[in-house]
Amino acid sequence: MGTSGSTPSKAPPPPLTFTLQSRTELKDFGVKGGRFRLRRFYPFMMLNFDPMHALSLIFLALVLILCAQWKNSQQYPLPPGPKKLPILGNLFDIPRKGFIWLDYIEMCRKYDSDIIHLGALGNSIIILDSAQAVSDLLEKRSSLYSSRPNSVMLNELLGWGITFGARPNDNIWKAQRRIFTNAVPSTEVNRFHPKQIAATHDLLRAFAHSDDIIRDLHTWTAVLITDITYGIQGEEALPFVKTAIKAVESIAIAATPGAFLIDQFSVLKYVPEWFPGADFKRKAREWNLLRTEMTEDPFRVTKERMATGAATPSLASVALEQIDLTKDIAEQEEHIKAASVMAHVGGTDTIVATMGGFILAILMDPDIQTKAQHELDRVLAPGDLPTFLFEPDLPYISAIVWEVLRSVLHNEQDYPEPYRFNPSRFLDTDGRIDPSVKHISPAFGFGRRACPGKELALASLWIGMASILTCYRIEPEIDEHGNLAERKGSGIPG
Repeated sequence: MGTSGSTPSKAPPPPLTFTLQSRTELKDFGVKGGRFRLRRFYPFMMLNFDPMHALSLIFLALVLILCAQWKNSQQYPLPPGPKKLPILGNLFDIPRKGFIWLDYIEMCRKYDSDIIHLGALGNSIIILDSAQAVSDLLEKRSSLYSSRPNSVMLNELLGWGITFGARPNDNIWKAQRRIFTNAVPSTEVNRFHPKQIAATHDLLRAFAHSDDIIRDLHTWTAVLITDITYGIQGEEALPFVKTAIKAVESIAIAATPGAFLIDQFSVLKYVPEWFPGADFKRKAREWNLLRTEMTEDPFRVTKERMATGAATPSLASVALEQIDLTKDIAEQEEHIKAASVMAHVGGTDTIVATMGGFILAILMDPDIQTKAQHELDRVLAPGDLPTFLFEPDLPYISAIVWEVLRSVLHNEQDYPEPYRFNPSRFLDTDGRIDPSVKHISPAFGFGRRACPGKELALASLWIGMASILTCYRIEPEIDEHGNLAERKGSGIPG
């Protein structure tokens, strides 16, 4: 694009704005000619269009979807599943609310298969309903089936695609996962035991005056994970905790299959916020801000404390100390930042849900609580609280932790009566840990995608459950008439 020569006597042109209407106006700004070549098309450019052209484009899109569906059906022998509608496929068969796993179990029973297929708008969902199917695909063929599909809402609009939990199996995923495992190796989780014990004692004090135990569990977990991840402790962690809880809630909503049409129609990401029906764009903007705060703010505090020598050991501080000075430092820091926030996210909600399941199970079977407290009373001196030194002497407490986690595994061959809460299944006749019973490792994922923080999570759950059972008797609330009182608070998370 050419420009006119400068003339001293000529007044300078007015500032360039975005209100130019014609080629003539360009000349007023000293632009003699040139052209604009379209590099990339966006739907918002279609301000004036022929309705017939729009209908033609829609028809073409439908034809392409049908062709893709036909091609896939010819190429791949798919597992059984609900009958598919033209174009839409199983869009209306995909569960979206309530206990969706129960709906999938029913489907597997209906089609008499431990592997079923649902397809919608060119996307496929494979449901695995047996330990054998899971092992065959996610462990034995981990290189083929351990990647991640892209979620436009979660990964692109909210920005979580930068973290290894949401990424496909690429070099960034490998780099971030390596950062986590190097900073928190499974053989050295005991360095975090003091943090876990201190946070649990805070939880015990909070329970003494609580009217919402789930809120207290959320706070305990988030404070603990903030300390482990960034070394920010106690009340100093509370501002970060509030952001983390909101961010995790937004992830749970955005990651629900079928919750947002944009994951089926990725072109919707170009729709402006003001467009009718574009509420998802406004939500995404708000949730992206939460992700940014959760990623940047605590990481910045850790770096500042390291600079002054005031940092306590944490995932982020250890990883920053391990930076290779011969490589791109800024790139390594970005990976550490992403790995840290993923650890923060991964630990917060899952531990709360597991602790909520523990409380619910204890309420439903008081005999289990009685047996656990007898074991604690036998091992601990009066006035003592459990520490990890007592773990080998408290096998029934360990069995309770495992059984709560086992509740997501319903394979009858490994766990008879899978819908019965029975910690004793992990013990032999002498009350010791039975090594022949399959471990609950699958509850933490499979193959390359298994949770790298499994040992940390198990330790947090063990000290939490052991300490609660030491100090409290968990019973349903009774009103003045002897009836179950109306539930208060946010309830047990599922």
